[in-house]
Amino acid sequence: MIEAKNINFYYDEFQALKNISMKMEPNSVTAFIGPSGCGKSTFLRLFNRMNDLIDNTRMEGECIVDNQNIYDKKMNVDTLRKQVGMVFQKPNPFPKTIFENVAYGLRVNDLGNKQFIQERVEESLISAALWDEVKDKLNKSAFELSGGQQQRLCIARALAVSPSVILMDEPASALDPISTLKIEELIHDLKKDYTIVIVTHNMQQAARVSDKTGFFMLGELVEYSDTKKMFLNPEKEETQNYITGRFG
Repeated sequence: MIEAKNINFYYDEFQALKNISMKMEPNSVTAFIGPSGCGKSTFLRLFNRMNDLIDNTRMEGECIVDNQNIYDKKMNVDTLRKQVGMVFQKPNPFPKTIFENVAYGLRVNDLGNKQFIQERVEESLISAALWDEVKDKLNKSAFELSGGQQQRLCIARALAVSPSVILMDEPASALDPISTLKIEELIHDLKKDYTIVIVTHNMQQAARVSDKTGFFMLGELVEYSDTKKMFLNPEKEETQNYITGRFG
């Protein structure tokens, strides 16, 4: 379970998020949609404290992940980021081999011996639907992979340290339609084992992959409901206008 309670977030004096509360169910996909600059990526990054890396920011409220307030002073942020994986808009493989990209988190966190790491790398690549394509070239550079393969490699890297939550910030926006379809199929498969939260500009993608959708505008959560209901029968006029393309 992931829960936000009365979240306000500021960049200096600018309030980017305004009194947001929502719950995201385990083993589900939640999508955030809305126009550029509406706060959806800022909100997503709260759940693994990526916004901590930005100067002069301030958060009020509570973010609960697995029954813990992750902004509690006792929270170990490195432990949190193992628990909550992140996949970014553009594939960002490390300048290492395919194998070492996936093994990286295991090595830096001293998780397991050589045999465990080998097994975990294979399991993660299988889970990311990439194993069959790379099993004979694990020692080749990750940069030799296509863009879609690189993004699935980044997903495998996130999976390797056994998170419970995966955050995805527009994971297919830089990819071609075939690679996008593979990422969407992968998201559907992964929700059996993980809770997934995705930011997307592509409303059709939100409709295809998510169980629930939150519509953000000007830092506010305008509407949050089952995806099918939101796209067929939204409650708010602003949601209807956005979904039908009248603005945004």
